Amino acid sequence: MALDFGCGSGRHSFALEREEYKVMGVDNSKVTIDSLNTLSSNVQFEHWIDLPFPVSEKQFGLILAWGVFHYNKREDAKKIRNALYEALDVDGSFIGSIRAANDTHLKLKDGEMNLSDLSGGYAELYTLDEVKDFLSPFSSVEIGYSERTPLGKLDERICHWFFLAKK
Repeated sequence: MALDFGCGSGRHSFALEREEYKVMGVDNSKVTIDSLNTLSSNVQFEHWIDLPFPVSEKQFGLILAWGVFHYNKREDAKKIRNALYEALDVDGSFIGSIRAANDTHLKLKDGEMNLSDLSGGYAELYTLDEVKDFLSPFSSVEIGYSERTPLGKLDERICHWFFLAKK
């Protein structure tokens, strides 16, 4: 079974479903989950807000957390990671992304985003060493890096670390 943690619009949930995974997609936005549950799909969408999450130990063979952790304070991100680690089966895969320290697009000031569509939201950026530390509970970790610019804004950088970790 696969967990799409922070599923948003469900794009990864539906991609995993097409690959014949049994999928649970979860998000902290009730409006989003309610909307997804109106669609014809075999994906189980649930609204999760706070720890402890309603999961069993070793419940998932694959957990995807794309663009989730950097929107949480470090101590909260580690608590979430720990809960997901316990829900990951032996030899399970944990795939995700975290905003990199070189990112300028969010226009962060003391953790607060200063974008018109995300104004007032919270985020933290991670160095490579911080990502390695964040993923240190896992037995093996592979990390990549992606950097792009928004169209017409060559002076801005949208930067992410992405990873594949095994329990």
